Amino acid sequence: MTGDDSGNVDFNVELLEPNESIRENYVDGDLISVEPAIFEFDFSSTNANRDFISYEIETGGQVQIVSPSEADIVRVEIQNHGLHRIILMAEDNMGNEYMRYVTVSANLEIHWTEENTHEPRPLLIDSIPSNHGVAADVIVIESIVSNPELVQGLASGQSVEFSWDLIDEAQTVCQSNDGKVDDGGEVVWKTLHFDTYGVHELQVTYNSGQDYIDIEHMITLVYPESDGMEQSVS
Repeated sequence: MTGDDSGNVDFNVELLEPNESIRENYVDGDLISVEPAIFEFDFSSTNANRDFISYEIETGGQVQIVSPSEADIVRVEIQNHGLHRIILMAEDNMGNEYMRYVTVSANLEIHWTEENTHEPRPLLIDSIPSNHGVAADVIVIESIVSNPELVQGLASGQSVEFSWDLIDEAQTVCQSNDGKVDDGGEVVWKTLHFDTYGVHELQVTYNSGQDYIDIEHMITLVYPESDGMEQSVS
């Protein structure tokens, strides 16, 4: 907090939820959509204490300026997973400036689907945060391989044998699991991976059979939770 007349003013900003997720959706290996993590800041208590002429929020070098007459709640979109330091600023009609910062946590959720394949494509998991900050706590993996019935209601297909592999940048298999899925059935693999600072591939390998299979991956990069507490910028 700075300025000639700022000593007795509380700069109160409420962060409505400090932990959100970015959501990526892939179909047959192609990125279809990305939903950013959205964080909302409520400046209404601040506005009740002093006449402010502007609010500013800075994250990742980008500054968003909002007039108090436009809105008390300001939304910030974050496109990159990781922990992010956000600076909150305001200026009152006396020229005094006020500043706080908070840390928010943006997890990454990946949803991946492939249908009717003999050659599943690898899913790239880049778990290095773009700001090269704190690594994720864990990579949560849930993968489903299903073998749709060739003719609905008739067991006319065959079983398919396959394997899952989680592979790191050195092409080392970190985790693996073998599966066999019958006609009309599905097999689920759930696992956690704690070596998170790097790039991995999740690969399903079709080992034997004739039927086409469907793949569904649900991956979550989970970062340390933020408590959303405001702190003064020194």
